[in-house]
Amino acid sequence: FLVMPYAGGTSLQKRLDESGAFPVTEILQVAYQLASGLAAAHEQGLVHRDIKPANILLDQGVERLVITDFGLARAVDDASMTRTGIIAGTPQYMSPEQASGDPVDARSDLFSLGSVIYTMCTGRPPFRADSPFGVLRLITDREPRSIRELNSEIPEWLCVIVEKLHRKQPDARFHSARELA
Repeated sequence: FLVMPYAGGTSLQKRLDESGAFPVTEILQVAYQLASGLAAAHEQGLVHRDIKPANILLDQGVERLVITDFGLARAVDDASMTRTGIIAGTPQYMSPEQASGDPVDARSDLFSLGSVIYTMCTGRPPFRADSPFGVLRLITDREPRSIRELNSEIPEWLCVIVEKLHRKQPDARFHSARELA
């Protein structure tokens, strides 16, 4: 089992619920810290598998954040990481490979990070449907609405980064969280 110290603060989800989309400067602060934190976990051989706003605590506003709930995290070489047919994670923030029950690696966390950034840009998750299975189908088969269609204040270059994080094929995404950071 994994023991973590208590971390205070407000979840990113609560902040999104209260305030909606974030200003670009805050999106960049949070995204950089998330990418750096994921890079550290990935470099230790861990894949989180449940990156979502509820698992991100803003400890001092956006100045310091903590990635929480490593309950689904697995070592990359863990045999359970390669079992197919098992779906673990939160549907709206899953990667296509998670949604399909396929093997996952660090690039799956990058897709989820793209979904978190998208949500910060627009105030809503990228994949929404009436049921969890509907969400999973959207993740595997469709592209989300354009960020700029929902929030024209987001710069095009940031949209391009999120689009790359949201590519359906893991090989087409950034190769690592460190590369993104």
